[in-house]
Amino acid sequence: MYFERRKYKNFSLRQLKGRWGIPILVTLVTFLITILFYIPDFVKAFSSSTFEAFLNSEFIDFSEYLDAYEQLTQSSMLSSLVQSIIETILVIAALNLYLKMSRSPEKVGFGAFIEGLNNWWRAILCYLYKLLFITLWMFCFFIPAIIKAYSYSMMEYLVAEFPSLSIPDAMNISKIITNGSKWDLFIMELSFLGWELLGALSLGIGYIWIIPYRQMTYVNAYHALLKNALEQGLIKPEDLQ
Repeated sequence: MYFERRKYKNFSLRQLKGRWGIPILVTLVTFLITILFYIPDFVKAFSSSTFEAFLNSEFIDFSEYLDAYEQLTQSSMLSSLVQSIIETILVIAALNLYLKMSRSPEKVGFGAFIEGLNNWWRAILCYLYKLLFITLWMFCFFIPAIIKAYSYSMMEYLVAEFPSLSIPDAMNISKIITNGSKWDLFIMELSFLGWELLGALSLGIGYIWIIPYRQMTYVNAYHALLKNALEQGLIKPEDLQ
């Protein structure tokens, strides 16, 4: 399969033309919800006695610093897991919007995002299943784990588009449709680095346009990968049910 990165990116801009409003709103809502779940970590870190001593330029016993750091790390591991799960729920809800926009030139309302939130339990399973397998690959080597992450990268799209598809099946189909295109997906990700830099330089304001642009591009790539797999008989329509 010829991976047409530029085509997916150009087409995404055409799809978003005149319809930026709802994707931007979804991006802002997603950002605000995510920030809310990060607030407890910031409060805990900045309210620690070790941090206060540092601000007051007091002498800090290194062992006390390590103990405080360990406590914060243990606490943040659980909160990071919760935050990642919440982010996956929001991503899959947003994908429900972008998938609908990719199928029709008509305007799609904010209700598509709300509708996608009903997929929350499958989003949790998707994240945990994906995390389990990537972690297992991490025990082997770092590079294979990264490669596998790209193999599993279409799971969220499949979960969002096919409500009856099981999570293990979503992983297997993701591996099939990304076979031979993992490097292309990596290059496409790199192609957004310039935009990411501009977003950072604009104090994050640019991301309200960059994220919809990136999401729609990946939706187009997903459609192409899935279509190619179906046409080649690598998967059958009934496999998506």
